[in-house]
Amino acid sequence: MMRPLFDIATLKDDIEAGALILTSNNRLATKIRQAWGQHQQTAGQTSWPQPSIHAIEHWIDENWQRCCDAGIEHTALCTIITPQVEQILWEQVIEEDREKPDHLLPMSFAGLARNSYAITQRWQIPITRLQQDAPLFWRWTNAFQSKLKQHHLATSADRAVTVLKGYTTGAFPLESKTLMVGFDSVPPLYQALITAASKTTELHCIERHGIERHGIEKYDAEKYSPTTLKHEHQAQQITFHDEQQEIMAAAAWAETHQQADSTCRIGIVIPELARMRHQVERIFRQQFEPDYQLPNQARSATPFNISAGIPLSDTPLITSLLLLLSLNRHQVPLDELCRLLNSPFWGDGKLPHRSIAEKRLRKLAKRTLNSSEFRYQLHLAEESASTTGLSVPLEQVESLRRKMPNKAHFSQWMTLFQQQLDILGWPGERALDSIEYQQHQQWQRVIEQYQSLDNLGLEATLSVALRQLQQLANQAIFQAETEDTPIQILGLLESAGLRFDHLWVMGMDDAHWPQTIAPNPLLPLALQREYETPRSLPERELHLAKAQVAGLKQAASQVVFSFSEFDANRIRQASNLIADLPTLNPDHLPTPKQIESLPAIALEQVPCGYGPSLDLNNETVRGGSSIFRDQATCPFNAFARHRLGAIQPPEPVLGLSNMDRGSLLHDCLERLWQQLGDQQRLLSSSTDALSQRVAEVVTGALQRWQKRRPDLFGPQFTAIEKQRLTALLEQWLEVEKIRPSFSVVAFEESVQTEFSGLPLRLIIDRIDKLDDGRHVIIDYKTGKATTNSWLGDRPEQPQLPLYVLCSDAPVAAATFAVINVAQQQFVGFSEAAGLLPDVQPPSRKNEPENWEELLSQWQLSLTKLADEFKQAYAPVRFYKPSARQYQQELEPLNRIAEMTTAK
Repeated sequence: MMRPLFDIATLKDDIEAGALILTSNNRLATKIRQAWGQHQQTAGQTSWPQPSIHAIEHWIDENWQRCCDAGIEHTALCTIITPQVEQILWEQVIEEDREKPDHLLPMSFAGLARNSYAITQRWQIPITRLQQDAPLFWRWTNAFQSKLKQHHLATSADRAVTVLKGYTTGAFPLESKTLMVGFDSVPPLYQALITAASKTTELHCIERHGIERHGIEKYDAEKYSPTTLKHEHQAQQITFHDEQQEIMAAAAWAETHQQADSTCRIGIVIPELARMRHQVERIFRQQFEPDYQLPNQARSATPFNISAGIPLSDTPLITSLLLLLSLNRHQVPLDELCRLLNSPFWGDGKLPHRSIAEKRLRKLAKRTLNSSEFRYQLHLAEESASTTGLSVPLEQVESLRRKMPNKAHFSQWMTLFQQQLDILGWPGERALDSIEYQQHQQWQRVIEQYQSLDNLGLEATLSVALRQLQQLANQAIFQAETEDTPIQILGLLESAGLRFDHLWVMGMDDAHWPQTIAPNPLLPLALQREYETPRSLPERELHLAKAQVAGLKQAASQVVFSFSEFDANRIRQASNLIADLPTLNPDHLPTPKQIESLPAIALEQVPCGYGPSLDLNNETVRGGSSIFRDQATCPFNAFARHRLGAIQPPEPVLGLSNMDRGSLLHDCLERLWQQLGDQQRLLSSSTDALSQRVAEVVTGALQRWQKRRPDLFGPQFTAIEKQRLTALLEQWLEVEKIRPSFSVVAFEESVQTEFSGLPLRLIIDRIDKLDDGRHVIIDYKTGKATTNSWLGDRPEQPQLPLYVLCSDAPVAAATFAVINVAQQQFVGFSEAAGLLPDVQPPSRKNEPENWEELLSQWQLSLTKLADEFKQAYAPVRFYKPSARQYQQELEPLNRIAEMTTAK
C-alpha cells in the first residue's frame, strides 16, 4: 500500500482539536483528507468526524452561501459572475468607451482588463488611485462596476469582501485556529479575511519557513519548529542538452525507482507543465509502455498521473463537435474540413465516400471553402461511391440554420446546435469508452454554462454564439479520472505541501528561477510595486523562488534538480538557487528507452528493380508526357504515380498559386489570339486599339476568375492582377511583332495519340502555321526555361519533343514562350535560322548537329523511356539528384532515406 502524499503527523493534533485547515489548491486539500482517512484506518477506526479541510476558494464559497442565507449585504440579490460573462461585460465596456485609442480590439483587451481588475481587488488597491495615472483603466473599471450593479452580479473578490464583512460584524463565529498549508503567497484581501475569521492563524511551514506574509503573523522558527523527518535529504543538480533529453532522463529515472519499490511515491515537478504536457505524456508513455502506439493496442489510462489537464476543446470527441458546428460559418479552413471527414464521431462509419470527398476537396487547392461547396463535393463523392449518408443530413442542418433569425438568445442557439448534432449523428455509432464518456459528461456542464449567458439578456449573432461556445470549451479543462499511481507529474503550484520518496524538479534554469518581472500593462508600475503585486518586484520574485526551492529540497529524501542548456531562442544556465548543490553524474542515471529498442523484426530483402509489366488490355494508364518526365528522373516514382495512382493533391497557398497564375495568363493569351488570328492583324492594329483589345481580354478573363474564386478576387486584388497581366501581354506582343508571318491554328490543343505502344493524351498551348505550311509548337512558361531539359538520354521536359514526333504536319520549330516580368523571350530549337527571335537550329556543345539529328535523338530517348515504363523498370534511382527535392511526397513509398542509411 502506497503511503499518503502528505505527512499527516504534522497536522494530527490540530485536526483532532478541530482546527480549520486551508490549502492553496483542491489537490492538496484532497491529499490531506486522504492522508487523514488512511491514518484513521491504520488506527483501527471505521468511522470518524469529517475534518475541516478546505481549499481556500472552496472555503470562501461556502461562507458566501452562509452570507446569502443570512441576508448579509443583499447577497441574495447577487450572483457570482462566471468567467465567460465577465469577459462579455469587459468587451462591452471597452467597445462602449468612446475615448479608447483607435484600433483597440475589445476582444483582445477584455482578458487583460479582467485580470487587472482582479489584481486591484485582491491586493486592495483603491480605484481612486487609478484616476490620475491610469485614466483609461479607471474609466473601464467604473463602467464595469456599473454593469455589475445593473445585472446584480458580483466578482469572486466581491464574494471574499462580503465574507470578510460577515466575520468583522460578528455574523459568524470565529474559528479557534486556522492553519494555512501550501501557500507561497496570499493576496492581502485573503490575508485580511483569514485573520478576521480566526482567533489564531498560523502558517504550516514544515518545508517552507521564515517567509513573511502581509497581514499574517511572521513565521517564528523557534515558536513553530518544523517537524523532524525520519530521513535525511539529498539534493543534486544535473544538466541536459535540451528539454526532450531532460524529460526522457526523468522518465527513465522514475521507472527505475518504481520498479525497485512499487509502494514508493515519486514526484516529477515541471513548472511549465501546461506548455509541455503533450511532449511529457508521449515520452513517459514511451518509457512505460513502449508499444502503446501500435495499432492493436487499446487505449488505456496512463500508468502515471499528470496534474495538468487539456482544454476540453482539444479532445477528439469535442473537437469533432466544434468542427461540425463550424459548418454554420460561411468559410471553413480546408484542414478542418478534412479532419472532420476523418472523424469517427459523426455520421455512418463508411470510409470510401469520405476519402473520395477529401481527395476532391484537396484538389481544389483552396485554404478555405464555403460550407455549400463542402456539401456539394461530399454529394459528388457519394454519387461516385454509389452511397449516401452524409450530404443529406448536412443539407438538413443548413435548412435549420436558415430558419434562425440574425440574432437570438444563447439558449436558442444552443437548441439549434443540439438539433444539428442529433441530425449529424454525433457522437457517432460506436459506444464511447470511459475517457470519452467523461468528456461527454463535462460537455453537458459546458452547455449549462453557455445557457447561463442568457442572464445578461443579450441577443447574439451566429458568429458570436459560436465564438462564445468555442471559448467555453477552451476554458474547460479536462482531466481524466484515474486510479492513484506511484508517479505524480505536477506543476509547481500543485506540488506545494506534498511529500515524496523521490522527487525530480525540471526547468531549473536562470531564465525561470527566479522569474523575471512582468508588470501589468494597464496598472501604473509604481502602484504595483507599492502594493507588491505579482511579477512587479524583482526582490519579491527572488524571495518567492528561494522559498519554493527550499521547500522542494525538503519534499523528499532524494531530490534531483535539472535544466536543459538549449532551447529555440537562447543558451541557458543553471539557476543560482541550485548552484551550491553537488552535480549528479549522468552515468548513474538509467538509459531511456528508445523506439529502436523494441524487438527487431527480421526483414526479407526483395529485389524491386522491376514491377509487373504493363498490360494495356487490363490496365488504363493516365499521365501523358508526365509519364516520360517521371520515368526520366526516377523510374520508381513514375511507377508509383502512373501505375499505383500515388498523386499528391496540390498544396493550398495564399493568393494565386504559380499554376493559377500560369493558367490565368494562358487564358488571356488564348482569347487574345482568338480575336487576332494572325500576325497581320496584330501589325495592322493601332497602339490604342491594341491596348483596348488587351484591356478587354484581361477584364473578361478576370471576371471568369472572380466567379471561380470570389474569396480571392476582390476589387484591390483584381486591379493588381489587371495591371500585371496588361503589362505582360503588351510586352509579349512586341516580341510577336518581329517574327516572320504566321497564323495561329490551335489553342490548348488536346490530341489523343500513341507513342511506342503507349496511349497518350497531349495538350499543347499553341500551334502556329508559317506561310509555307509548316508548324511551330509553342509552350507558354511563366518561369525559367532551358532547352537542356530536352536533351540527353533522359529528357526531363518531354512534352514538346513528344508533340513534335507525334505531329502529322511538318514541324519547323519547337519553343518555350517565356513570359514573366524579367523575361519575354522564345527559348527553343528550329529547323532553320530566322524562324523565331533568339531561336536557332541545334549546333552548340552537347547538342545534336542539326534539326534532323535532334528529332532522331528524341525518338531514341523517348522510345527507351516508353519501353522502360511498359516493362515496369522501377528502381529507386534519381538520375538527376536535384529532382529528389521536388518528389519528397513519395519518399514513404520509395523509402530512399532508409536505403541511403543502409548504404
